[in-house]
Order: sequence, then structure tokens, then C-alpha cells
Amino acid sequence: MTGTTTLTIGEVIDRLIEEFPDVTVSKIRFLESQGLVEPGRTPSGYRQFTATDVDLLRWVLRQQREHFLPLKVIREALEATGGRVPHPDGEVDDAEVSPFRERGRQRRFVGAVSVSREELATTVGVDPPIIAQLERLGLLVGHEAGSATVYDGEALHVARLAARFLELGVDARHLRMFLVGAQREAGVLEQALLPRLRRDDRSQRDVRAQLDELVDAGSQLREI
Repeated sequence: MTGTTTLTIGEVIDRLIEEFPDVTVSKIRFLESQGLVEPGRTPSGYRQFTATDVDLLRWVLRQQREHFLPLKVIREALEATGGRVPHPDGEVDDAEVSPFRERGRQRRFVGAVSVSREELATTVGVDPPIIAQLERLGLLVGHEAGSATVYDGEALHVARLAARFLELGVDARHLRMFLVGAQREAGVLEQALLPRLRRDDRSQRDVRAQLDELVDAGSQLREI
């Protein structure tokens, strides 16, 4: 990416959050894991996004929010154009949109991805009681939508990971240690970065960029 201005994942969030207030680092990473955006990497392994990547993410999030399109349809539209935004106006053909648009009108959605407990269980390949167990363990969080409970993209990502552990023979009860570990890691990062915000010697964006680097560094340590 020599000669091209690149952005950290935190800077990408800054560019998207005004239009998509619920966008998070986890959501961007989830879309990346689904093959919808492919950021470059520094020699140290940190993500590098371009302005084109940001435009692509903005288009994907709009398709989910405005047309309620599942990722499969969005991915197929991108594959047909070689990974570029399919149309100047940012829309998918109406024939592809209509079935999902009507479904979206009949349901309340929380975030860019929203599925019921049964849909979540079916998508990740587990029984609904497993989803309920993951909730009791604090690994999944649902959101109230009228009389129903729905789950967003982050919950879907967590459920996929949990399903893989279960497939490999790890009992759901043991997954809580990963949550505890993540909470401890978050506490360490908060202790390291919060004083800098209080001293006002760094902008919020700079601290967020450092947080992204620390999180990525931690991920790389776990891969050793």
C-alpha cells in the first residue's frame, strides 16, 4: 500500500460512526471474517484500511440497514463485481432486495445484523438450548425487540466460535474462562490508556488507535 493513505480500524470507526452509531470494532472484524472486506496488513500484522475499504464497508452496512439483506446476498453482489461497490447509487437489483425488504418491515432489527434465537442456533449449527446456555454464562447478549429477543452480528460471531469449540469437544461451561480472560485483558488496557485520556495529552482518536494496536498485539501473542 505504498503511497496510499491507510487507516487503522479505529479511524475507520470514526468515519462510519456518524451514519452507523452501532458500528464497533467487533462488527468490522466480523465483516472481514465473512470476506466482505480485505484490509492490508503491516509487517507487524496490524490492519490497514484504504478509503475504498471504508466506502465498501459503508455500502455493506447500508444494504443491511436499509434492505435487510443477508450477508450471502451481499457477498454474491460483491463477487459479481470483483469486490467493488456494485452500483453508483449503492443499491442491489430490486429482484434480490424485495424478499428481504418485506421481511425487514415485519421485524424490528437491532444493529446491522439481527436474528432470532432459533435463527441464530440454525445458522451456527447448534440446538436452541445451547444458545440459552451461552446466555446464562454471559457469553451472548440478546436485545429486546417487542416481545422477541434478537441477536446482532457480534452475538452471531461469538456463537460461531462457541459452536466450533463445542464441535471439538469443549464443554460450553469451560468457555467462560475465555470471557473472564477477555475481561481481565480489557481491565489491563483500561488501566494503561485511561490515565492518558484524563491528562488530555492525547486525543481520543490517538488513544483509540493505540488501543487497536494493543488488541492486535495481544491477538498475535495468543497465536504464538
